[in-house]
Amino acid sequence: MTATTSSFSQPSPARHLDDRRITLEQLRTFVTIAAGLDFQLASATLMRSQSAITQSLQKLEEILCCRLIDRRRGQVADLTGDGRRLLPMAEEILSRLSAAIDSFRQPELQGRVRLGVPDDFPLGNIATAVRRCMEINPALRVEVISALSSQVCEHYRQGEIDIIIYKKVAAAIGTNTSAATHVRPAPNTSNDTVLHRQPLGWIASQTIAPNLNGDIPLITFPDGCAYRAAAIAAIEQSGHSYFNAYRSASYHNIRRAISAGLGVGILPHNAIGSDHIILNDNDMLPPLPDIELVLTYDRSHTLFHQFVSQLVRNGDFAIAHAA
Repeated sequence: MTATTSSFSQPSPARHLDDRRITLEQLRTFVTIAAGLDFQLASATLMRSQSAITQSLQKLEEILCCRLIDRRRGQVADLTGDGRRLLPMAEEILSRLSAAIDSFRQPELQGRVRLGVPDDFPLGNIATAVRRCMEINPALRVEVISALSSQVCEHYRQGEIDIIIYKKVAAAIGTNTSAATHVRPAPNTSNDTVLHRQPLGWIASQTIAPNLNGDIPLITFPDGCAYRAAAIAAIEQSGHSYFNAYRSASYHNIRRAISAGLGVGILPHNAIGSDHIILNDNDMLPPLPDIELVLTYDRSHTLFHQFVSQLVRNGDFAIAHAA
């Protein structure tokens, strides 16, 4: 199953790369192996024999004249440098193909859709996902509105936005969830779909320790932010006190204030900076709940439902809500 290292040295002058030899099956095999780093799991996922999976990968490596997967004793150890380089491009190709096929499974979308997202939602990925929806539906017009989760929900209640993605506390500490978050859910919560759930953390600078001997110095977003409301609810339930050391609607400024040691911030674990640390084990700081990313819209509306179906199947959208 393992080819010799010399087989994947630099391409000879007489040999040139030919993209016509690469198949979608090979790319899909590589992406599936990379996702789980396991040949057996890829075999089960693709419903193909393990030998067929191995041969497909080896053929792709042969065509590209490089090793994509680092194998050790017949098992996947990791992606090689070339494998990590190819992976996002292969995922892009498969994602675009999937979107193209999906567009033929339902009528072309026409009309206007107003989509509301939180300020801290990754703009690049959602913008790419929306753009692709409009590319395969030329008569579709999508308007994206970004605001705090509470504002996004209020726009939805007022009928000013058709589809919203917002953040709310998954499990408030000893109190009513909606009251603790200050983010009232959409009118019909049966239309809610939880896209992602992630833990919150008390975040501080690695090099400048915040003063936690008295009131907790909070670095937070403005009122209406689910992170802020969750932190305040946790502090009040624990009997501690706090003051607003720094408040900003800018994610970038929040991170910089934490790095400068102005106080303690509240962020999901996957959003902290490289110069930050998590203080969840500090006795002064109470436990924090998880945060849910929720999608809400009127499922009886055909255009909205079809648009959401296309959006959530888009690879870039999946990256965005997991980030």
